[in-house]
Amino acid sequence: MSAREVPSGGEMLIDLMVARPMGLAGTLLGTAAFIVASPFTLLSGTFLQSGRRLVVYPAKFTFTRGLGDFPGYMEDYQIVEE
Repeated sequence: MSAREVPSGGEMLIDLMVARPMGLAGTLLGTAAFIVASPFTLLSGTFLQSGRRLVVYPAKFTFTRGLGDFPGYMEDYQIVEE
């Protein structure tokens, strides 16, 4: 078991005033981009991947983490060279 750092009041304030509104804007823009791009992602077989990157990750950042908590919310990724 490890100790967890409690966010400071400043971190919480920055999160509330800056990061959350930006996360909401990113979620809305990502959703719009996903809707526009979805026919092309269906054809290329990247529908689920683009949905995760454009909609799910911004939504998780905005709505599921604690106030002032900035963990790595995205999964690790690998660079694939072709």
